[in-house]
Amino acid sequence: MPASWKYFVVRTLNALLVLVIVIFILSAVFSTMAERELEAQVVEIMRGERQGMDFEGDREFREQWEEERRQELEERYNLHVPTSQRIFYSAVDVLMLDFGDAIEMTDYEGSSDVVSIIMDYLPRTILLFTTAAVIYTALGIAIGLKAAQRAGTALDKFLSLFGIAASSIPMWWVAMLALLIFVYTLGWFPSPARMRVPSLAEYGLLGFLRELFYVMALPLATIVFVLFGARAWETRNIVTGILQDDYIMAARAKGVPERKVIYGHTLKTAAPPVITSAIMALLMSVGGAMISEIVFQWPGMGYLLRIAIFTYSDSTVILGVSFITAFLFVFGYWLADLIYGFLDPRVEVGAEKAGV
Repeated sequence: MPASWKYFVVRTLNALLVLVIVIFILSAVFSTMAERELEAQVVEIMRGERQGMDFEGDREFREQWEEERRQELEERYNLHVPTSQRIFYSAVDVLMLDFGDAIEMTDYEGSSDVVSIIMDYLPRTILLFTTAAVIYTALGIAIGLKAAQRAGTALDKFLSLFGIAASSIPMWWVAMLALLIFVYTLGWFPSPARMRVPSLAEYGLLGFLRELFYVMALPLATIVFVLFGARAWETRNIVTGILQDDYIMAARAKGVPERKVIYGHTLKTAAPPVITSAIMALLMSVGGAMISEIVFQWPGMGYLLRIAIFTYSDSTVILGVSFITAFLFVFGYWLADLIYGFLDPRVEVGAEKAGV
């Protein structure tokens, strides 16, 4: 088997193994939570039914009815099977993307299917994150390259200070500050209480894009502001080191145009660490950005998780959101491994020599 295919297969199997282990851990945790919720639900159902029945003081009949009814409800909710078996079947269902039905929550059409509920919110998170990632990655690379070319200048010094400061500030704090300034003081953007994602059928294409940008601008700007400085600073550090390499010095001595030196030689060498660090940064920012969704009440996965935890305590929805988040992390690391191996063949060669 060629080294590249072996590298791909090994990394894919490693990612799948990690994902399976994470799913079993999540299933163990949330199966216990769901068991308590379902047991409480069984008690509530029996209490309501018992109030509408007249046992006429027949204690033996009442105890028999309670026992039979409890067994019936436990079989309906699979509470009669051992915990280990329930965890195993729950993990298998999650692997098949079958999260079951929510205990109390429903989607916009009234369905309690967890997948349908998640699909109401997931596209908005993907839209926000993807747009932010494209913007802050492009800005980070462009500004980082300029700062590396002008090392020691005011731009370089400012970028270093800004990159360190911005990456040290919690994203949710920046989100709250943005709300205070641009919503409640200046009134430029809608308040979270009036946050509503427009529909294409209601506004038409141009109106839809205009309204979408209007409601998404502040959350988007918050994510870009916090992340692009760190990306630019890291790109600057990587490129500055590469510019000191002998082959760059030789290219400049031969009279190779500076544009070709930067965008041909330097950027090609810097691509593996820059791209993989951008992917890692995006994954690490998922938690902070999901909290920012709660601050702005942007109807994405973070907002859904808040509702599932604090409003409904719906463990099945929490499990579904947790699985999606875990999958994004595992997939991101897998993708970063493959991209790094593709851009830098030395990784594959090193893995082959190590027997990986």
